Amino acid sequence: MGNDISFTSDLSAFIAHSGPKMSYGDSPLGNEFFVAAHGLLTQQGVPSIQINLFDWEGLPAFFPTPVKSSLPFDFFAAAFYLMSRYEEYHPFVADDLGRFTSDQSLAAKHDFLHLPLIDLWFDRFLSIWQAFFDTKSIERMPSKLSIVVDIPQLFAFKHKTVFRSFAEGVQDFFQFRFGSIFDRALVVLGIREDPLANLYNWIEILLQKTTSIRFFVLYTKLGVHDRSLSVFNATHQQEIKSISDYAPTAPLASFESSTNETVLGTDIERFGTLIHRPVKSIRQHKLVLQFPHTYRLFSSLGIKNDYSMQYADAAGFRASTAFPFRFYDLGDEQQTPLTVHPVCLSETHIRNQRFSRKMRQLFLAYQDRLTKLHAPFVVALTNESFNSRGKNTSFLSTLSKILSHE
Repeated sequence: MGNDISFTSDLSAFIAHSGPKMSYGDSPLGNEFFVAAHGLLTQQGVPSIQINLFDWEGLPAFFPTPVKSSLPFDFFAAAFYLMSRYEEYHPFVADDLGRFTSDQSLAAKHDFLHLPLIDLWFDRFLSIWQAFFDTKSIERMPSKLSIVVDIPQLFAFKHKTVFRSFAEGVQDFFQFRFGSIFDRALVVLGIREDPLANLYNWIEILLQKTTSIRFFVLYTKLGVHDRSLSVFNATHQQEIKSISDYAPTAPLASFESSTNETVLGTDIERFGTLIHRPVKSIRQHKLVLQFPHTYRLFSSLGIKNDYSMQYADAAGFRASTAFPFRFYDLGDEQQTPLTVHPVCLSETHIRNQRFSRKMRQLFLAYQDRLTKLHAPFVVALTNESFNSRGKNTSFLSTLSKILSHE
């Protein structure tokens, strides 16, 4: 909040402090800023908790506190509940990929998934704090737009084996994608460029239009849900090296590795060797997150930053915040060294709006909300976003205008 903060359990030191101070517990110690504790932060295990929401001047809140508390609810316990993904430690009905779906979340059930609720709470908490101590507003960092780009396959048609090209062509035929069959034939024959080959042009554009951009490339053995080129393909290797020279590049953790530490460890080591840099960031392919297993796995392999905290099926804030935070493992009862970078909007969510005007409205709604909170705005795209052929041309045009603020 603009000042150095220290913590103490020494009662005499706390009472003697003459500046702004806050206590957190069962009862206030004096006339300090006091937040009554709900008890969640001191409990053991992950027992089921009944959540009852109430209205806090237009914002949903829970874990209400007595009147003598400076806040009407335990802000710290409520934020911890949401950020730790407490609800995902309990049994749920998984989708076909084993994922926790957004409609089962507290946020979706009570219509605040679209809100960075913790950040809104903090913004109000800050105002109450400043009024309590009659302090000035602090200068806060401006909101920044960051783009993460998933690359599940670098080429749509090129550099694939004859057998794989034939098999994918047959699949296109039975799904009546005749345009794709024709396009594939022209690309394989060298008559037309691969539709995903213009990524470098867009890298230059994105670097001019956003604060930061980073790429996550699938580099693993072929699987049912992992359709990248072979890790032994020389062109594939060279393309990944080239991308890493433009912007931070890290692995898109394969679907298979989400339950296999050996596979993930091999993929991370192989990727680091390829780009000649240690791998410190990661994003989970298809967003298959299982708590605490996935993040425990990442931490054990030396990963420091994760960009997977979002729902595949809905836009919004899975952890109810837009700010990066250190993940707390409820199973081991300890904070991990892994920093989680929430993503609130993805290419799929934008495409689902169907019409250009609605796409723009969705993007701007999130951007405006986060700008007011001085919060990071992280958007996930794929290299398919930059496919300049077929039905994607309209989406690409809309995306370009959105990023150009037109």
